[in-house]
Amino acid sequence: TVAQINGDKFLKRLSTATLETLAIIAYKQPITKGEIESIRGVNCDYTVQKLLEKELIVITGRNEKLPGQPLVYA
Repeated sequence: TVAQINGDKFLKRLSTATLETLAIIAYKQPITKGEIESIRGVNCDYTVQKLLEKELIVITGRNEKLPGQPLVYA
């Protein structure tokens, strides 16, 4: 019943890379994508996008102190 209400976004399991990214965000929040990439050592655009689609993370604003004002995730 819950899967029918929420749709298909919760039916698939999370990959190892997605779980690593989610753990980093949960531990170090608020955090920017650049900080996540420096911790993991690889590009994390796709994993952050999937976590946002599944509503496991949210954008909490922008970091005004860094150049380019990157998005901040929590």
